[in-house]
Amino acid sequence: MIAPRPELLATPLAYHGGRHALGDHVRLVKHDFSVCLNAYGPCDAVRDAAVRARLDEYPDPECLAPRRAAAERWTRPIDEIAFGAGAAELIFAVCFAYLRAGDTLLIAGPAFGEYERAARLCGARVITVLGAATTFRAEVEHLRPRLAFLCSPNNPSGACVALDALAALADSCTRCDTLLVLDQSYDAFAERPTGTPALRAHPSVLHLRSLTKEHAIAGVRAAFAVGPAGVIAAIEHARVPWLASSAAQGAAVATMTDAANGHAERTVALLRSSAASLADDCRRIGYDARRSETHFFLIRVGDAARAREVLLRTSGILVRDCTSFGLPDSVRVAARTPEENDVLLAALGAADLAPFRTLAATTFSPTKHD
Repeated sequence: MIAPRPELLATPLAYHGGRHALGDHVRLVKHDFSVCLNAYGPCDAVRDAAVRARLDEYPDPECLAPRRAAAERWTRPIDEIAFGAGAAELIFAVCFAYLRAGDTLLIAGPAFGEYERAARLCGARVITVLGAATTFRAEVEHLRPRLAFLCSPNNPSGACVALDALAALADSCTRCDTLLVLDQSYDAFAERPTGTPALRAHPSVLHLRSLTKEHAIAGVRAAFAVGPAGVIAAIEHARVPWLASSAAQGAAVATMTDAANGHAERTVALLRSSAASLADDCRRIGYDARRSETHFFLIRVGDAARAREVLLRTSGILVRDCTSFGLPDSVRVAARTPEENDVLLAALGAADLAPFRTLAATTFSPTKHD
């Protein structure tokens, strides 16, 4: 029997959160804190636009309607914008367009697992750099990779890279003939969003902007890429036709309206405030909850796999085991409604998950919301 390409056999699937990752155990989930989505759901106009999509004809392969809407909203030429079936699809497209066997991809870690998987499937060599943006910039200048991936705000930590540091990194990429893929999927959740695109008209930066997070439309898969027209053209040549559905395109157009953006801004502000309170309460009951600039954050629990299992089994709560990010002692949680956050706190207080929790702190009872 003919064998698949060696790169395929050597590249495992990436691990992701979400209740469907549980397979037959999906029924156990009552509260999903493992996904970094807007727990308040999409704006009615966005939901309605997806429902009204025509199912009896092919979707527009050029995705002109969402690209035009984004071009107007972000004041960029339409030939600098691509629309895809989620950020993951665009990640695979840019890797397929630019990476050859033996090329180097540099990743600022910890990071989304599909960066590495897409590159390895192309036969590229992948190097992950942990540390500050200055460290990553130095490695770009040293290694001169073909592509460099950086996510700001970072997933899973929620840390942001300052705009001046991003600009310095992008300028280094220009000198090194490197394309910087700047993943801004969580920008709307940052305390100080950089906006889309963060580095307007920079010749060496491709911005990725997911809509599924703040607009809560993960089920229809929708994201934009914004960058130099030549890069966008290369991506379009690499993509599977008709992959962005009519429902996704319709929903994306609706997200560009003032009504949808107002809904997202209001609800994201609530989530970010809830996350700050939730992290503080986690610390008060003895957990090491890390600081974040978004609505999600890391909690050190000692054994992330065990914590995920205990919370799921005892309380129907799903958290993101961060072992796949290289953080086997931590879980990631994203704030949800105040009532759900109280359920999480109660479960954390009842479960002795972290060996460094203080005995006195376990008696803390979270404030209940009406």
